[in-house]
Amino acid sequence: MKKKARKQKPAKAIRGKTAPRRLLVPVDFSDSSLRALRYAVDLAADSGSSLTIVYVVAADYGWLDIGREQYRDLDESLQKQAGDQLRALADANVPRSISADLEVRIGRPAEEIVAAASEAKSDLIILSTRGLTGLDRYLIGSVAERVARLAPCPVYLMRPGKTPPGSEQVRPAVLRFNHKS
Repeated sequence: MKKKARKQKPAKAIRGKTAPRRLLVPVDFSDSSLRALRYAVDLAADSGSSLTIVYVVAADYGWLDIGREQYRDLDESLQKQAGDQLRALADANVPRSISADLEVRIGRPAEEIVAAASEAKSDLIILSTRGLTGLDRYLIGSVAERVARLAPCPVYLMRPGKTPPGSEQVRPAVLRFNHKS
């Protein structure tokens, strides 16, 4: 008789003696970042942590910030739209019993995420990755890698398409057979 695997609580998945109290979760509205948000919500529910959910409107004006003033209205419009999306995302995924602050920032994503973690005095950043490799990663860069190098606290990186530790993945049954003609 098979024993049913017990689901490991997210708080047990983080090594250390104490659970983090302030979690920062950067999102970009992708499936990967939604998975990271759900993991953070589970961890917060189990440990009594608070959440700060951050979205960054990417704005890179180059070396000398040339053109920054011309794009200010566009940036503010994008920030307002992202705020509405972030509010809807939080309403759908974060229970009222969990304290959550929402932030929309404008700037370079990695630097803004690190700044948000410092300002919120976060104990842990839970961040999804895109899984880019090769030339794509070289040309686009890796926000997750930069955050991991610059962050003032530990960073938990979730690979794309992977389930967080302790969560059970239900797989459909597969029937394989050979057909002889």
